[in-house]
Amino acid sequence: MKIHKFIIALISMTSFNGFAQSQLNWQQINSWIAKPQAIEPWKYQQQGKLRSPVHILTATSPINGGGALMYRVAASPCFVSIPHQFHDKYTLKIGRALFESSCNMMAFNTHHRHSQSLDDLPMDYSKRKRGLHVAAVKAFHYAHPNAAIFQIHGFNQKKRKSSEGKKADFILSQGRSYNSKLAKLQRCLSGLSSHTYIYQKDIFELGGTKNILHKIGLAPHRFIHIEISKPMRKRLITQSTSMEQFNLCLSYSR
Repeated sequence: MKIHKFIIALISMTSFNGFAQSQLNWQQINSWIAKPQAIEPWKYQQQGKLRSPVHILTATSPINGGGALMYRVAASPCFVSIPHQFHDKYTLKIGRALFESSCNMMAFNTHHRHSQSLDDLPMDYSKRKRGLHVAAVKAFHYAHPNAAIFQIHGFNQKKRKSSEGKKADFILSQGRSYNSKLAKLQRCLSGLSSHTYIYQKDIFELGGTKNILHKIGLAPHRFIHIEISKPMRKRLITQSTSMEQFNLCLSYSR
């Protein structure tokens, strides 16, 4: 097993030497949206119907942070970010449902956030400042500066410090301040759970204020950080009516 891992590491490092100097930028993603195709080392595939195709880039290795990007031509502009699909269980299913019902772009990690990086940047998509995720968000924001960027996380109520955190089902944040759109989202999601809180108003933990998306020049309040408890995540993926309500709430708040 150790020899096998060593060989994989050598192959990855060899490939890395060829791509390390060519970190993906948002202009490349902007061009890709106009003409989808492979961008090495990400492979390309097309799914869906001819009139409503879904274009997909998927990492073939952890080079430049790996990751996957999905783009639907026939959809309203909003972005779904899933940075921790392995650590935050069910978030990819929730994000995929939101993407399929309401949004035109989605990015998610293909490697665990604690996996070994081949460069000097973390594999954690909420911290990594270069790669597919950040490039896609920047390209999306350039094309749709007023559209919402939703990032979905999961948390364990038992590990929270505050009484609010221990009973919260949704924790919503736009950073160190919030606007009326987040208040509107809170009112809507309260139909799913009365324990729906806004960071800096109802609760003071899990606000995602150090998230990399707060540091890449997005317009204020466009980035919406959503933490969901494990019981609520289970409910969303097992009860279609709950998932539909969740998607509608986010759609109304864009």
